[in-house]
Order: sequence, then structure tokens, then C-alpha cells
Amino acid sequence: MPRARKRVNSEQQQQAAEAAQQRAPKRPRRQHPAGDAQEIQPSFNKTAGRVLTLGEGDTGQLGLGDSALSRKRPARVGVGLPDCGCVQVVAGGMHTACLAADGRVFTFGCNDECALGRPVIDAPERDDSVSDEGGADDEGSEFRPALVADGLPDPAEDPVVHLSAGDSHTAAVTASGRIFVWGTFRDSNGVIGLTRAGQMSSRPVQVELPADAGRAVKSASGASHVICLTSAGRVFTFGCGEQGQLGRVSERQASSRGGRAGLSALLTPREIRLDSRRRLAQFDDVWAGAYASFARVRGGVGGVGDLVLAWGLNNFYQLGTGDLENRFFPAVAIEFNGRRWQELSSGQHHTVAVDSEGGVFACGRGEYGRLGRGRSFGEAASACLLPVATTAEAPEDAGGESAAAGEGIGQRRCIGVACATASSFCVAEDGAAFSWGMGSNKQLGHGPEDSDAHAPARVEGKQLDGLRVLAISGGGQHVVLLAAEANNNSL
Repeated sequence: MPRARKRVNSEQQQQAAEAAQQRAPKRPRRQHPAGDAQEIQPSFNKTAGRVLTLGEGDTGQLGLGDSALSRKRPARVGVGLPDCGCVQVVAGGMHTACLAADGRVFTFGCNDECALGRPVIDAPERDDSVSDEGGADDEGSEFRPALVADGLPDPAEDPVVHLSAGDSHTAAVTASGRIFVWGTFRDSNGVIGLTRAGQMSSRPVQVELPADAGRAVKSASGASHVICLTSAGRVFTFGCGEQGQLGRVSERQASSRGGRAGLSALLTPREIRLDSRRRLAQFDDVWAGAYASFARVRGGVGGVGDLVLAWGLNNFYQLGTGDLENRFFPAVAIEFNGRRWQELSSGQHHTVAVDSEGGVFACGRGEYGRLGRGRSFGEAASACLLPVATTAEAPEDAGGESAAAGEGIGQRRCIGVACATASSFCVAEDGAAFSWGMGSNKQLGHGPEDSDAHAPARVEGKQLDGLRVLAISGGGQHVVLLAAEANNNSL
């Protein structure tokens, strides 16, 4: 039976956050004048590659047409994407977004709640609560990639440089530092809207940040929330906050849809602040889980490691705070402090991270093998390093038939990680991709169909031959990969 989440009231959480700050080294309050000179540039992939998908695709999220509704091995999306190739791919709950090398955005998959940002020929009728500001003709399909044009800036003048996607929304950041979103957010009672209460948007709309916030440089999407990092090192959140994932509203306010302030308190981007004295931190990267958020302060532990703050759902230790308390305000993720982190990713109940030395760590719920440490491994309060042994050398309970069918990580140095709901992925420096965890939707790309994997095994497939994987992203029932030629950057 699922375990009930351990909660404390918002006053206790606020007191805990203040106590943690009092124990931390005192820092002067940071001022953020307009035009802050410090520019924070997260490292984005610039190598153009091919897009491949696998898993379940009954709503078009594989992009392979309406006759290919599932794939157990990666298949190339060959129709609808530009010849210039793509530099980023993101999997939402039931849709996919691809960023072309020239700054254009292409989407495919379920558009029931406008997550594609474009009209489709097979879209269902919608009521008056849907804001279709574009008035575009119904062209395109959910099952094939098509361009998101109306609402985004001309890519020749202000190309998109980064994407993120959640269950029913997509976000895009442009080179000039503007952030656009489309689709909607949801809570446990249904649609709450995107930027306005109760309204979805079928075309991209620009999100307004404070004038002194700096440029938007990165977005991260949870199931129904967005985190925005700016060039001034500031972090803003908006969307659903029921599990604490906004990091700035109390449990009572979040559960009552903003309370007296209404939904605008949730849907209007507002800044993360560390304590009641409104002291700010300077962040240089952000990540999102389904119901959690993470932000990094570079060199935050005596200058020799990173300080990672986390907030949101924590019923299986997935925040790395060492306890089971949901956090509605930023808390120190002690399990992720003291190392240099390249990337964090969080699923529904677990978190996976890769450090600067290429090691992969995981904490949280272990069911279905999502921690990669064997069939009998349960919850992990500590961020444990995945064993470096190959699959064949792993313990007998470490994977069953599914894990034994593929090649293990071995001594490879990893450069990226990703999570789906209950599965995990990593990309090695040599271009190999690995997966483990729940395989019920064919999303692992190795082993017997629908089998779980309790240890990492290599994602395989004929259409990956001769390619090196650049990035991987996990959705609700599908996975999308970006891969380039193994010997050169040509397509």
C-alpha cells in the first residue's frame, strides 16, 4: 500500500528554514540592480543531431505517424523535422518538443490541453475557457512534428535556445532572454490555467519577469510548474504548488489555490527567497522533478563544492534533505552538497544526479529498480553512487533478465542524466545511453518487452548503430533521444 506523505505545518517548515540559515555562514544581502553585469550561461548542447523515440505513443508523442503507436527500440523521427537537425529534445507527459539548430521549435503528441502550442487537424473541440489568441488555421497533426510559429519571435531575430516540458505545458527561452509558455498547469482538482486563472493557451505567450530580474537563461519544468533562472542569478517559479514545488507559498495557500490572493499568486512568476528576512541567494542552475525543484549555488560549501537547495514532495527522500518532510520553502539538500554537480533530474519519487567526475548518484524510492542498485534495494535516504561493475558482474538480484540482456555502465564517465516517472537514464561521454527502472511502457530500450531493469543496461537498437547519443529525456510513457554521427557532426 502506498505510504501517506509525512507533512508538517507551514509555520514549522518556515522555522526550520530559518534555523538552517542561522547555522549557515552569514552572507551579506545581495542587491539586484537592473543590468547586473554577471551573466550566467548554463551549458547547452550545440551539436545538431537526429531525434529518436521509443515507448508508448498512442497520442502521437513518438512522432512516427498514427500507425506507429509503440516502439520497444529507438526509432528515428524522419518526417516533419528540419534538415538542419536538432540541438535539444524534451519529453513532456504525453508530448515531445524539439529545438532545431536554427532556433525553431517543433512539437508532436497529445494536444488536449494545448501542450503543442500550435493548431492540429485532429484536436478535439474546446470550450470558452481555452484562450486561442493565435486564430491560426487548423493545420498539422498530433502524430507528426510540426512548427510552433505563431506566438514565438522570428528565429532570425531572437531564436529559442532552451526548452522544457511538463505534463500539459511547454516553455521556451530565447537568446534575448525572454521566456514563453503554452498549454496549462493542473492541480489535484483539474486545470488551474497557465498565466491566467482557468485559461489554457494554445499558442506561446510571453511570461513577464520583473524589470530588474535580468535575462531568462534557463527554464525547468515539473509536471505542472516552471522554474526560471535569470542572468542575475535569481530564480522565479510559477504553476501548481500543492506539494511545495513553488518554494514560496505555504501549504495552506497552495492547497487553497492561492487563498485570498487567488490563482494569480501561483500563476504569476515570483522569486524564491531563503527566509523571512527576504535574503536572496545567487543561483547558477536549476532543475525540476515532477513535484520538486532544485537550485544550485556554485561553490557554496567552502568554495570546494556546490550548495544545492531543494523544495517540494519528499515522501521517499527524493529531495536529498535526509528526512521525509515535504518542503514548501527552500531547504539544504545535504545529500547533494560538497560535490560539483553537472546535472540533476527527478522523477515522481526519486532523484538521479551526475557529478563533475562522471559518477551517477541516486536517492529516493527503489521500487521497480529505478535506483539501479538491485531488485532487493529499497528506499535510499542518501545519494548512493551507482556501482561501476558491468551488468554481468553485478549481484544476482541486480537486474534479472532485463538488466542481464544489455551492457552495463562499467567504468564509463557519464555526462548527463534524466528521469521519467519511475525509470532512470544516463548518457556516457562515449555516446552510449543507459536505462533502468520500470519498463512497462517499453521505454527502456533493452531486454524483454515490458520488463523492469534493476541495474543499468545499454539502450540498444539498429537505428542507433553508428550514432552517439547526445541527450535523453523521459516522459510519462515515452523516451526521446538526440543522437549524432559517431565519427563526425554531420546528419
